[in-house]
Amino acid sequence: MASLPKCPHCGSKEVSRVEGFYRCAGCLSDFGRVPYDDNGVPMVEACTGLRFRYGDMLNDSICLRLGQDGDVCLYELYDSDEGGLNKYADMLDKDAWNKFRRELFEKVYVNDWDKEYIPVNDGREITTDQDWELSVIVDENEEYLYRGYGAFPVYWDRFMKLLKPILAHLD
Repeated sequence: MASLPKCPHCGSKEVSRVEGFYRCAGCLSDFGRVPYDDNGVPMVEACTGLRFRYGDMLNDSICLRLGQDGDVCLYELYDSDEGGLNKYADMLDKDAWNKFRRELFEKVYVNDWDKEYIPVNDGREITTDQDWELSVIVDENEEYLYRGYGAFPVYWDRFMKLLKPILAHLD
């Protein structure tokens, strides 16, 4: 029997499968439904790209842009390290792009993320090097923005693992 996913809202493992989606007993949220764009197309097919930024916006940050071009996905990766700028460009073939989108929506549950992540006010200093922003692009009229300031979604590690083959070019 396959294990059930953690709730992307609260991280609870007290999750049950209900009619094609999941319900969390911890926070009473539903998640894992097939998401659709404004035209009724499943997001895994409708998604045409994404933009991702992590780190200080001016210094020591990475920026990634992915954009579908026909059946492939072209991407540009920028790394600003101590004021410098390194750029890498490449592409994901059709199979890799489709796998990426499936993972993003079906394993990372990006459509179930909160729109903003802010750390709990516990007296710790928030550093700008942990700012991040993710835009999931459907078309020129539809985009979903998620961001955080020193706080991250439950599936952040899995998201970063999804990006790892692309981000490896920074090493």
